[in-house]
Amino acid sequence: MSARITPAAPVVGLCFMALVLEGYDLLMYGTVVPSLLSYDSWNLDGTQVGMLGSLAGVGMLVGALLAAAVADRWGRRRTLLTAVLVFSTAMGVCAFAPSPEVFGVGRVAVGLGAGVLMPTAAATLIEFAEPGARARSVALGFVGTSIGGILAGVLSLWLVPAYGFRAMFLAGMVPALVFLPVMLRYLPESPAYLNARGRHEAAAAIVDRYHLQHAASSAPAEPSPRRGLRALFGADRTVATLLFWGMTLVCLLVLFGVATWLPALMKSAGYPLGAALSFLLTLNVGGAAGALIGAVLADRYGIKPVTATFFVIAAVSLLLVATAPPLAVIYLLVLLAGVGTTGTQIVLNTFVGTFYPASCRATGLGMALGVGRIGAIIGPTYGGLFVALGAGTTWQLLAFAVPAVVGAVLTLLVPR
Repeated sequence: MSARITPAAPVVGLCFMALVLEGYDLLMYGTVVPSLLSYDSWNLDGTQVGMLGSLAGVGMLVGALLAAAVADRWGRRRTLLTAVLVFSTAMGVCAFAPSPEVFGVGRVAVGLGAGVLMPTAAATLIEFAEPGARARSVALGFVGTSIGGILAGVLSLWLVPAYGFRAMFLAGMVPALVFLPVMLRYLPESPAYLNARGRHEAAAAIVDRYHLQHAASSAPAEPSPRRGLRALFGADRTVATLLFWGMTLVCLLVLFGVATWLPALMKSAGYPLGAALSFLLTLNVGGAAGALIGAVLADRYGIKPVTATFFVIAAVSLLLVATAPPLAVIYLLVLLAGVGTTGTQIVLNTFVGTFYPASCRATGLGMALGVGRIGAIIGPTYGGLFVALGAGTTWQLLAFAVPAVVGAVLTLLVPR
C-alpha cells in the first residue's frame, strides 16, 4: 500500500477516528458478555444476554435505513456528526443503566448511530478517493472499526476483571467529547451533495482543495440521476442489489455472532477469562489486517474474487477451530476468522459503494447495510440459542461457518 500522503488524507483520518469510536462501541460487547452473565443484580441468562447483543443490530438496521433515506439529501457531513453524537451518548446510557431495560435502550441507540455512520462514511471515503485506490481509501478508514475492537480487547483485559462491564461503556463515551469538535471544524461536505443543491461555488472550492478534479472529469454524466430506492433497481442493477443485500446479511450474521460469543465459547471450553478475552482481541487484529490486505488485493486483482475468497477463509478457519487444535494454531485460526469476517465486510462495503454512482451511493450502501443488519440482529441471538440448548463449542462454530459459505456463493453470482 502506497505511503504517499494525498490531499484527501484529512478526510480519511476523520472517518478513521469516527470508525474507531464506532468499532469500539459495537465490538466491545463480546468482552462484557461473561461479566453480564455473572452480574447478580440482573440475573441474566445466555438467551437474554444474546438478545441484548442483538438490540444493537436492531438499531443498526434502523440507522442504515435512515442513512439511505437522508444522507444523500441531508448532507454527509451533518449525517456523520449526528451519528457520532448519538452512539457516544448511548454508551453513557449503557454505563449508568439501572436496569436491563434501560441498558437495552442504550444498545439500540448505539446501533442507531453506528448504522447511520457506516454507509455515510463509506460513501464519503469513496467520493474523496483517487479512482485507482478506492478500496485502499475505504480500508484505511474502515480499519478504524477493527482498531476500535482491538482497543476494546486490550482495555477489557484490565477493566472487566477489575471494574465490570460498566467501565467498558464509560470508556467508549469519553473520547467523543474531544473528537466531535475536531470533526465539526475540519470535516468537509460532499461536493456531489453541494452540486445537487445548486451550491456550485462551494463544491468547486472543495474539489480544488482536495484535488478532486479527477472525480469531476471521470464521473459518467447523469443529466437526471435517479435517486432513492428506484436508483438501485432497473437494468443492470436489480440482481446485483439483491445479491449485495444477501451477502451483507450473512457476513454480518457471522461477524456479530462470532464477536459476541467467542469469549464465552472459549471460556466454556476451559480457557480462563483473560485468555478468552484475548481471542476477541486476536479476532479484531485479523479484521484490521484483512481490511488492509484485502484492499491492496482488490485494487490489483478485482474486488469480486477477493470478497469470495475472504468468505471462504472465514468458513474454513471456524471449521478448523472446531477441531480443537493446539493453542498456538487456535490463535492463528482466530486471526484468520477476523480476516474473513470484519475484513470481508470492509471489502464488501467498497464492492457495494463502487457499484453505484455518487448520486445514490449512500442510498445503495445504506440499504445493503440496512438489510444486512437483519444478520447482525440474528447473529448474537443465534449463538445464544445454541448456548441455551447446551450445544458444544464444535456445533456452535459449525453453525457460523455455514453462512460464510453461503456468502461466498452469493459473491460469485454477482454479475460483472
